[in-house]
Amino acid sequence: MSRITKPDTLRHHPEADDPTWQESFFLGWCDIQRNSGGSHHISLCPHLRRAHVWSWLVLNGQRVSRFQSHTLPLPSDNLNDMTLGPLHFVAGATLRQLALTGSFDSAAMHLAFEAFTDPVELDFQSGGMKLGSSHYECMGRVRGAVQAHGKEFAIAGSGWHDHSWGPRRFSSNPAGRWLFAVFGDDLAFSVFSLGGPSGANEFGYVLDGGVIHPVGRATFRAGVADDGISPTGCDALIRTTTGRGYRVSGRVNATALTGGAGWQNDSVFFAMDGLTDFECGGRLGEGFIEVSEIKTLNAALRTELGLD
Repeated sequence: MSRITKPDTLRHHPEADDPTWQESFFLGWCDIQRNSGGSHHISLCPHLRRAHVWSWLVLNGQRVSRFQSHTLPLPSDNLNDMTLGPLHFVAGATLRQLALTGSFDSAAMHLAFEAFTDPVELDFQSGGMKLGSSHYECMGRVRGAVQAHGKEFAIAGSGWHDHSWGPRRFSSNPAGRWLFAVFGDDLAFSVFSLGGPSGANEFGYVLDGGVIHPVGRATFRAGVADDGISPTGCDALIRTTTGRGYRVSGRVNATALTGGAGWQNDSVFFAMDGLTDFECGGRLGEGFIEVSEIKTLNAALRTELGLD
């Protein structure tokens, strides 16, 4: 049973004067039949009194908009009805509902997200990582429309939403893989392998038949293009702590770069997302593969080379 309640979905206040404390709110979505998707992320940095947005929109395999700003004024709105840059998030009547509109220079969108389950909590501090003290997420369906090129395109796809807060040091996570894959309201995957100071941290969950199964092991076997960051696909092996195992394969149809300059001097976050056709046991699904290749030696590699 989820412990997340309505107050958890609102803004939080940092307990200490830590400039790395940050609160993030995100919706990513994929409509693979239309080869379209988007990534819409806002962050609030109360100690630095600024906020940022990174957002992109792909339509028919081509990026039609991007908005990046890391010096926005800190808004007074709460997260149940917040406008930041071109994005406007509005909470629904339940924990499972969310609406998002976006008005960009070259495109616009209005989307409604409804999750299959109540929010699921995950730990992003394992293995020495510092990626927020609290995190919840959920997967579901996205419906709506995108306006671009003087036309309106209906959207009917799958989505992944998260909300996290706490001290966040991106330098503690030099590399990683993540996928969300939705096959239906009875089968969906959110799986991470994030590098920390001592190596990979594998976690996440599988929704299978209405039951949440925590991930125990995950091997992505991701393909990466010659540019060193664009995912081309995966052949993931996923095992849960409840004894279940799955093989999820994926083929990337379009990519877009996520991230940008942050609020910290020690690191910049970036990763490449792929709109992906997934298959599992003969069933077809859709979602993201995200790849962030290692950019610096972690503590274990430095020790192996005798640098520390």
